[in-house]
Amino acid sequence: MKRTLVWLGGIATVAALLAASTGVATAISRGNMPAYCRGEVSAVYATRPMYVKTGKIVKARDGSLSIHGTVDKGSEGIKAFACRFDRKGKFIDVMAMTSDGE
Repeated sequence: MKRTLVWLGGIATVAALLAASTGVATAISRGNMPAYCRGEVSAVYATRPMYVKTGKIVKARDGSLSIHGTVDKGSEGIKAFACRFDRKGKFIDVMAMTSDGE
């Protein structure tokens, strides 16, 4: 599955191509969301999951869920991100919270 980083007016978003590559995305249980997030982030940032730190699951007013965290990119520094899930627990994308100067 190919992942790309797109810079959109100050918000970097990594498009989740799950629906395109596997059909309908399945819901991720709350207990598995942090691990799933670490896996997606490690793929997007080309690093190992052990370099990805995730925070607590946060529920928005609309019922969607997010997990904020950081990824250690070594000489490139620490990058902040948010994994986003819809209200049913389906993965949406990884949103970069740190500009890479693009």
